[in-house]
Amino acid sequence: MFEQVLQFFRQRPWIFYAFSIVMLLPALFWHLGFLPINFPTDEPTRAIVALEMIISNNFISPTINGAFYYNKPPLYNWIIAAFYKISGNYSEFTLRLPVVISLLLFGFTIFRFVKRELGAKQGFIVAMLFITSGRILFWDSFLGLIDITFSWLVYTSFMLIYHYHKRKQYLALFLVSYLLTSVTFLMKGLPSLVFQGITLLAFFSYNREFKKLFGWRHFAGIGLFLVIVGGYYLVYIRYNSLDNVFTTLFSESEKRTIINYGWQRFVLHLFTFPIEMFYHFFPWSILWIFFFRRDFRKTLHNHPFLRFNFIVFIFNIIIYWTSPESYPRYIFMLFPPLFTILVYMFFMDRSKAGKYSRIVENFLLGVLILGAVAAIPMPFLRITGFVDYAYLKAAIMLLVMVTLAWFYFHLPKQRLVIFAAAMLMVRVGFDWFIVPPRYDDFQIHKIGALKAAEVTGQEPLHIFKDSETEHATSFYITLGKMQLLKHQYEGFNATDYYYLDPRMLPDSVYHTVYDFNLYRHDQPIKIVKFRASALDAINKK
Repeated sequence: MFEQVLQFFRQRPWIFYAFSIVMLLPALFWHLGFLPINFPTDEPTRAIVALEMIISNNFISPTINGAFYYNKPPLYNWIIAAFYKISGNYSEFTLRLPVVISLLLFGFTIFRFVKRELGAKQGFIVAMLFITSGRILFWDSFLGLIDITFSWLVYTSFMLIYHYHKRKQYLALFLVSYLLTSVTFLMKGLPSLVFQGITLLAFFSYNREFKKLFGWRHFAGIGLFLVIVGGYYLVYIRYNSLDNVFTTLFSESEKRTIINYGWQRFVLHLFTFPIEMFYHFFPWSILWIFFFRRDFRKTLHNHPFLRFNFIVFIFNIIIYWTSPESYPRYIFMLFPPLFTILVYMFFMDRSKAGKYSRIVENFLLGVLILGAVAAIPMPFLRITGFVDYAYLKAAIMLLVMVTLAWFYFHLPKQRLVIFAAAMLMVRVGFDWFIVPPRYDDFQIHKIGALKAAEVTGQEPLHIFKDSETEHATSFYITLGKMQLLKHQYEGFNATDYYYLDPRMLPDSVYHTVYDFNLYRHDQPIKIVKFRASALDAINKK
């Protein structure tokens, strides 16, 4: 019987590919909007900027608490604002939906480009490897951040550079890549120019075509970039001066380098960076073992597409390897090129019954078994046992993981795609058991901010001078009132409400309407009205 089952699946390997695609839906969408905004991350920044754009009807000059925000250009906030408007709500699900859509499009883009050069199987596996990498699957895929969308577009630019270069269509190469660079610049600023510049310089230098970078076609591409980006800033100056715009964009990039951190942190980072990347892209980082194959360099030399992917990866990652404050999400676009090389090496090694592919397969089998075992204690642990239908969910997870492990063991040709499906099942288990216990971490602060909006109703609420704020709190208060929560430095009165850090004034000068804690250090914040008798003293400070 078991042999008949195996024979059935050997003849229909597409079932595992289809199962992986189907599993993407529950894995990525389940509990997507369950948790409040993640207070310590950049997610609240994206949310508040987009919300203020809608409330102020100003989509050109981003603001936070009504003050100009210079750290990022506005394009990604336009995307979030569009999702807010189309959906008709400002939920956490809506905020994060663009990320999941971008991730799926990213995977499809990887598949299409790798398929052209290495075939559909390797294209699919590289795409699934990227999506099911630990950092993406268990962190960035359910946060409303810029980086996955940005990385998808940068990767697309990389691949189109190769595509048009292969066909000697240099005008199309420069125009299309600079078009994408202008889009990514309006999303994140200077990093897009860094990726474009390094990739063109390294690739054209390697191919001994350096002179083409000084040709009219390249300048046409640069001109297109300047028209698009310059056009935006010509409109921007109608709303605000450019004095702080480019200095802030530059400082956002410069502050992460050795200039800001010094030699000790720089040297330490050189050694810890590979370890951190191995951890963040676990378990697929086990494929790095193929760097040690003797024919690694020869394989690259003999395959133009692999060679291009290596050039993209190695020359672009250097700047982050040497920057002490680098996060994995900054370089998502560099790992599909790396996985493309390593997956090719895996199948080449496997076709020769090599030892490296056996090491990888045994390692992944061990991880798969651990994933199955992890389901067993979930209903019995205090921190996860409260989940609805905990025993049923644990049983489903265990059954699916054991079944996939059995297929993994008996169908060696499909092992990578089976393991990718298992990773998606682990993500479903993560959604079931790990996400719910995190609910209270931020929910109490969300409730506090929304209550602050509720108690003030439609009456004006201002931030008293430089009272400590955080973007998530500002977002929920702004959302509750649908009015901008701005700083006020003078002209205080006894009729408006004020958001006050109690360390700034004695309690004798105000009447407390409501108080709550910020997430950061549980700093107490009060919603107050000033006493009329104290206004002169307050306004003189």
